[in-house]
Amino acid sequence: HGEAKGEKIEIDFTPPWPRYPMVETLEKRGGFKIPRPLSSDKCAAFLKKKCEELEVECPPPQTAARLLDKLVGHFIEDTIVSPAFVTEHP
Repeated sequence: HGEAKGEKIEIDFTPPWPRYPMVETLEKRGGFKIPRPLSSDKCAAFLKKKCEELEVECPPPQTAARLLDKLVGHFIEDTIVSPAFVTEHP
């Protein structure tokens, strides 16, 4: 058991643990489509704008990889309680 904001939460260690494909899950939960290729300037600009809109902080250097990681933290990692895998890292 763990506690979040004073509430007890149940952690389920029963396998199989869920798998979240990184970019696909981010797009689904965020309600947006990330421009490809992920290494492009267009993608970095898009991710930077999304971070600003959501007030997700990303200190310099604001590369596409770092911005993507911050958004993954916001939309995926911060919501996981029980064991899970974030897969298909670009």
